[in-house]
Amino acid sequence: MNISFFYGMKVESTAGKNGYVIGVNVRGDRLECLKCADGNENEFLIDAQNIVKYCEDKIIFEDREAAIRDSVPMRLGKPVFDCNGIYLGNLTDFSVDCDTLTAAHVGKKKFPANEIVCGDAVIVKDRERVLKSDVKKDGKVILKRGTPLNDEALQIARREGEYVQANLKSL
Repeated sequence: MNISFFYGMKVESTAGKNGYVIGVNVRGDRLECLKCADGNENEFLIDAQNIVKYCEDKIIFEDREAAIRDSVPMRLGKPVFDCNGIYLGNLTDFSVDCDTLTAAHVGKKKFPANEIVCGDAVIVKDRERVLKSDVKKDGKVILKRGTPLNDEALQIARREGEYVQANLKSL
């Protein structure tokens, strides 16, 4: 591949950012980055290590600069609450697999990392709603009180025409 291949080539990030190459930066014998511009002629750089794929008509890249800019510092010790505002404890740690957070540790409890929202405090999303009273149709109990309102229960409620009732009885 020749360096002239890059000039004018369209670029697209995995997150949807688009533009085209206006220059190539090197250091010694290494390609360091591509200098690009978007449709409004705003310039940005693509680190050569973030290039995912070279296609015939465009270059696909991972926009690490935007990801880093959008990241937030993670401080342990933040207070943790559920969606009802009940204090669960303090954030003590995270489990990490490669570069992915898998679980948040709150004391001896673990919560899936994708079920939390971090800010000044940590909020644990409601993972599963539970029916607080029976869902009935024509006097017949379709779903009993205490049943988790998961996909299976919602399908039963939808089939019986009581989807709204089931959702309301979980609040």
